[in-house]
Amino acid sequence: MKTKPVNKVLLAAALLLTSGLGVASAGGAAAPTVGGSTGQIQAATPNSVAAVLREAGYKVTVNPANPDEDPSLTVTAGERQVDMWFSNCKSNVCTRVTASSYWDYSDDEDALDVELANEWNGNYYTQAYIYEGSYYLDATMMIAGGYLKTALKAWMTEYLDDVDGFSESLEE
Repeated sequence: MKTKPVNKVLLAAALLLTSGLGVASAGGAAAPTVGGSTGQIQAATPNSVAAVLREAGYKVTVNPANPDEDPSLTVTAGERQVDMWFSNCKSNVCTRVTASSYWDYSDDEDALDVELANEWNGNYYTQAYIYEGSYYLDATMMIAGGYLKTALKAWMTEYLDDVDGFSESLEE
């Protein structure tokens, strides 16, 4: 059997490129590089999400672990407090994070308007609903396999913009 000669320069360049991308040379099965810079994939853990949100200027509290509940954070953004929880976590690595804000109308449940929530849901990616005398506004970001810092920060900014918009619609 006759083999073709290997272009050593091309082979070396290919190996250098794949090692720089964090790809294993045996089938390319390695996970993406996890690290601290904006362009690197961040670990899908509550602590990494908390660190990125702190870096973005938010006050973040990692809530005490409870074996019967999903991990959660409390995020303070100016006057707003946002509850965040993680889903489908195994060994502290999670597949999604959800942000949630609420407006308590339990003293005046007649003011709750299902049509307002439905109209919002038809126009925004955040989801409004009514539960136990309050309006809620939720958004979920998939973080399975990791996420970019810039993506998480942009998601949080957009979510807070929607919170402000929903709050304004409640005042109309």
